[in-house]
Amino acid sequence: MTVGGGAMRKILLDFNPDRTVEGIHRYLKFELKFPGYYGDNLDALYDELTSITEDTCVGVFGLLKEKGQITDYQRRVWKVMRDAEKENPHLCVIFGDMKENYEEE
Repeated sequence: MTVGGGAMRKILLDFNPDRTVEGIHRYLKFELKFPGYYGDNLDALYDELTSITEDTCVGVFGLLKEKGQITDYQRRVWKVMRDAEKENPHLCVIFGDMKENYEEE
């Protein structure tokens, strides 16, 4: 897949419903390759996502798996990702179930 003539960076995130706030940010920092000074909060998440300059698609799985298992903080992470996607033309966020997006080669 290409956008604007270059290759798109693809990242898959698997959210586990019982992650702690600290665990969520540690996971995002690692998977999205955020800098060491990443602030481990929703404002910092928004700032990093809106400053991405390379065409990037982030697939988010497990976050919306079953309505009753989502924490308030996970809902807030979802909203930040959606807001950042609206602001940053280089960012695409797709939420879904892992099995629906799996393709055998």
